[in-house]
Amino acid sequence: MCSKLSIVKVNLIFSFILACSLRLSAQSYNFTNYSLKDGLPQSQVTDIYQARDRTLWLGTFGGVSNFDGKEFISYGKADGLGSNSVNSIVEDDQNQVYFGTESGINILKKRKISTIFSGKSVSHLFKDKWGNIWGISEKKLFRIEKGKPVFHSIAGKYINAISADQYGNLYAIVAEKGIYLLKNHNWVIYGESSPALNALSVRKVLFDKKIKNKFYVLTYHNGIYVVEDGKIKPFFKNKAIDTYYAIAQDSKGNIWIGSEKGAYLVHENGSFVYFNAENGLSDNQVNEIFCDAENNIWVSSFSDGIYKYEGDSFIRYNKFKGQNIAYPISGIAADKNNNLWFGTYSKGVFKYDGNNVTSINHPAFKNKKIYFVYADKAKNIWISTYGNGVWKYDGNKFLQVLKPERYDNSSIAEDSEGGIWINGLKSSIYLKDGKTEKVTGFEGYSSCIFPFPLSKDSVLLGTSDGVMLIRNKKLDRNFQIKSLQNTYVLTIIKHGNNLVFATLGDGIITWDLKTRTSKRYVVANGLNSNDIYSLALDDKNNLWAGTGRGINRLTYNKAEERYEVFRDQPLVVECNQNAIINYKNNILVGTINGLIRCQTSLPAENKKNPFIHIECINVFHKNDRSKDLCIDQNREKEGFYKLDYSQNHIAISFKGVYLTNPLSVLYRYKLVGIDNDFSKPVPNTEIEYSAIKPGSYTFQVYAIANGQQSNIEQFSFTIVPPIYDTVLFKVGAFLVLIFLIWLIFYLIFKTREQKKHQFEKLKLKEQEKIRKQTAEDFHDDIGNKLTRINVLSEILDKKVDGSEKELKELIRLIRENAGLLYTGTKDILWALDPHSDNLFEILVHIKNFGIDLFQNTGVDFKMEGVLAKYEKLHLSMEFNRNLTLIFKEMLNNVLKHANATQVLIMVIETDHDTINILTTDDGQGFDLESVERGRGLNNIQTRCKRIKSTFQISSVKGKGTTTTISTRIIVTK
Repeated sequence: MCSKLSIVKVNLIFSFILACSLRLSAQSYNFTNYSLKDGLPQSQVTDIYQARDRTLWLGTFGGVSNFDGKEFISYGKADGLGSNSVNSIVEDDQNQVYFGTESGINILKKRKISTIFSGKSVSHLFKDKWGNIWGISEKKLFRIEKGKPVFHSIAGKYINAISADQYGNLYAIVAEKGIYLLKNHNWVIYGESSPALNALSVRKVLFDKKIKNKFYVLTYHNGIYVVEDGKIKPFFKNKAIDTYYAIAQDSKGNIWIGSEKGAYLVHENGSFVYFNAENGLSDNQVNEIFCDAENNIWVSSFSDGIYKYEGDSFIRYNKFKGQNIAYPISGIAADKNNNLWFGTYSKGVFKYDGNNVTSINHPAFKNKKIYFVYADKAKNIWISTYGNGVWKYDGNKFLQVLKPERYDNSSIAEDSEGGIWINGLKSSIYLKDGKTEKVTGFEGYSSCIFPFPLSKDSVLLGTSDGVMLIRNKKLDRNFQIKSLQNTYVLTIIKHGNNLVFATLGDGIITWDLKTRTSKRYVVANGLNSNDIYSLALDDKNNLWAGTGRGINRLTYNKAEERYEVFRDQPLVVECNQNAIINYKNNILVGTINGLIRCQTSLPAENKKNPFIHIECINVFHKNDRSKDLCIDQNREKEGFYKLDYSQNHIAISFKGVYLTNPLSVLYRYKLVGIDNDFSKPVPNTEIEYSAIKPGSYTFQVYAIANGQQSNIEQFSFTIVPPIYDTVLFKVGAFLVLIFLIWLIFYLIFKTREQKKHQFEKLKLKEQEKIRKQTAEDFHDDIGNKLTRINVLSEILDKKVDGSEKELKELIRLIRENAGLLYTGTKDILWALDPHSDNLFEILVHIKNFGIDLFQNTGVDFKMEGVLAKYEKLHLSMEFNRNLTLIFKEMLNNVLKHANATQVLIMVIETDHDTINILTTDDGQGFDLESVERGRGLNNIQTRCKRIKSTFQISSVKGKGTTTTISTRIIVTK
């Protein structure tokens, strides 16, 4: 069960005896060491600074390095540094990083290093609350102004150091004067130096994070002093320390002190812990101690790189009072007296009684391979040993329960009825009341056994090919859990309504006893490894998993009905199968190199959430590589970026920083405009989107670690569509298309109309010819004959004697009818003549008809408004004839019935091509209500409808009659 080693190396040694709980060994302190083999450019770290993106900048004698918890990115003299000896680091408000070196100041801007000051050593760099950069060079104070250092004097004295409090206020320690505060851009005295302090060589000043007006003064050789409300008093001094190098304060208010040999943790009550090579740190000189934004403590050690203090939540035991226990642990159990028993793969069985660890000196176990150590409900200890079968210890003596067979027994379980099940590789043996039964015939190799909660007479058998059910001492081949087929099951545990299966290579699989549904948890969900060797529950009902790369704690989220995985410890250890126990509110886990204790009731620490930032956005052009872009989010915080439609392939790189446990960082992201929700947690730090359609988008990403969520970082951009894909273009194209369709139809209809018009024109011309020819023929033929009849009737009248009255009357009637016929013929000839098809000719014809009709009748007839311009208004023959007949009918009625003396026709123009023709007489009039409408009036109205005209009549008895014909002239050309 060996695993690959991580770059993170954890030193876990012992120091204090555990009180009132687990007294297996001395308590150790967990430090993670990062050195040259992990990527640090040089092993002597002189300064530690945390940038805005939560990464650490480390100054060394071999250059400077940026550390995100996983990898180091280093810069040296070859990259532009003035010197590889870096003393101080600071970042300005534009994310530019300044390095104070032995030969000046360098600045890192857009990943390139340049020099702004050279020739002199710079020992301190700090930023004030207004964003100005201050520093010390050869004990002289300066400020960076317009890219150059400008020196300032305070009381004409040397400046020993500068420091800042938790509010961002900047202080300067002035030799022989005291401490000055930068207030309103001016240095003012904050605290005068006392004679006692003047006699000391001050190295650093630390302002208390929790108490205002309280600070600590670190001297070279005289220890630490505390100044509160202007009063100075000794705080810490140890005879074992010759020189004091570093001071820092953690989130709990404790003070950390670096010396020439290790470090000290001083509690508020004055007690202290000394860290050195014996309990996890190093015996070398501690140059710098730093508390980061996540409240981790970082300790730089001369020649050993840097250490991160991990606390004591996870403790490894490998030695106690000279007794080596750094062996592969194969099983752990507690007996009736709460003694701890644990077996090893090569050194037999050990017992811990609360004071001492002793090896069980029994021939069956001495220096033998132990397969399991198990405690039943009665707290009897069961042990399976290589070549010697299974033994039981009842508190007094060992009894061999099973003789050795071909295969050794690898797992054991007790069912609800008190029966003991012991597994070999190819069989399962049931023991109860001195009787033994064997079950065989299952597929795969047996690895674990567990009582089945749904049936008292059943157990689940975990094998290399899934799980099988043994019911009433027989295999139930109908039972199966599909999600576990072809899965190597290593251990089984019940947690709430779930059966939890630890597998080899398939992570953790849960099976709901009620719904019979399964869920899987793997590395992508936060597990350290997909190889799960052991499972246990603590007193808070948390699930603990020993994996191939460490230990995971899982809590069940009832609302979401899922487990949440916490990677809340950095130990990279390989755990062993079924070697786990909940012991005195601690989880003990057996590994390939001793025991690990996991504390389950630690006080809540003020751990911050992870932090994420987008590093770079690469924009790729579809066709032209020279138009590719790289947008640096650290430098450019603008709004929406406008990209061309050909720049639709984007790769976004981001980084989540969680120095507490960098391996636990996972990411969730989405592209608003494409994705509906955030992705599942993934370890990827770069995401690509290709062939993005034009539109507005916002990329959002956040990190999760140990169940905590970071800030959400986002990048917004717009891909401008091509002109042919814009809304305006589409609307315009649509309108153009509509216009073209309309134009086509218009031209078609126009052509048809033109053809129709031409046809009508030809037809009219043909009709005119026919009408003209007809009129001429009619005039020449019928007109001449009627004239001849007239002439002959006159000759006949002269020859007939005057006494022949009847003949004379007949001749008169012939002449009269011939005249009338001739008059009617003239009307027909006039109507047939194309020259009569205009309004002027019609009106003149009506006027002539009226003059002829009322001649010699005593009636005065007039017609007004007949204008020559009406010749241009060409009318149809139908209109011509009907209008003429209307007035003939009307004027005849006036002559016959009105008894009028005056008749007037007036032609009046109105708007919209309408002409009203009024006919007025001064006759006797009539009552419109009582008069019987004759055929004449009906004919008039009928003819008016034919020419789409209106007819109105008004009459008053004794006052005459007025008729109005209103017609819209239809012009024909």
